[in-house]
Amino acid sequence: MATRQHIRTAIKALVETEFTTVFDYRPSQIFDEDLPCCSIFFEDGETERDFDEEGITDGRLVIESMVRASGNIDAALDEKGALVEAQIKQSNLLNNIVEYISRTGFAYARDPESNSGALSQIFTVHYLDED
Repeated sequence: MATRQHIRTAIKALVETEFTTVFDYRPSQIFDEDLPCCSIFFEDGETERDFDEEGITDGRLVIESMVRASGNIDAALDEKGALVEAQIKQSNLLNNIVEYISRTGFAYARDPESNSGALSQIFTVHYLDED
């Protein structure tokens, strides 16, 4: 199994009690019965190889929380985002799968017509790439 898959699976295990559905990939479609849900996926990364061909990767990981709320959608998203970040901070570097993980950014997406929204939390993940 690829290192990236191990990382996504470890995060899924950390946060799955906080959501109805957790995907360790970015699904093409989300259904109402999936909400609140979370998607965990890598956007990109850079790998440096040393003389022994061992790779050290800095990846950009996105954890996207999606909710439906009739009131303050931002508050509902912030609550899920805080829970995700707290679980990652308590995980001891995802049980030592990674050498470093830190949130470096975030973005909101809101759909006022459906009372739904998403919070994408962007993390830098530094790890030994065993692919």
